[in-house]
Amino acid sequence: MSKEQLRQAQDSKRRLSRRRVLMTGIIAFRNHQSTVPCQVRDLTDAGAHLRCDTVVHVPHHFDLIIEMDGLEAACEVAWRKDKDIGVQFLQPPARTATRRKQIVNPLGPQTAPTLRRKRPA
Repeated sequence: MSKEQLRQAQDSKRRLSRRRVLMTGIIAFRNHQSTVPCQVRDLTDAGAHLRCDTVVHVPHHFDLIIEMDGLEAACEVAWRKDKDIGVQFLQPPARTATRRKQIVNPLGPQTAPTLRRKRPA
């Protein structure tokens, strides 16, 4: 069985559809006095897949904060493997006001594109 077929079989067994994402998150514990940065790799309504540089300092219960989406959720660790952590949400994630805004400036030309040929000089 190929890796893709194995992944499809696992996804069909899951209760909720998994949404692949790549976002920056914050693991907060001790009343948000201690934090660990992480990457959110997958997200569902019931949990998430996180990747951290260090998992030694991550407790079993913590709050996950995703600033770009304004999402906060109380989490419990379901599994750990190397730098990856699977968490389940203890209650539905709360939506808050976004703490940071993403600003993207275009790198392309500032004029509107056209299909007309440029006249030779």
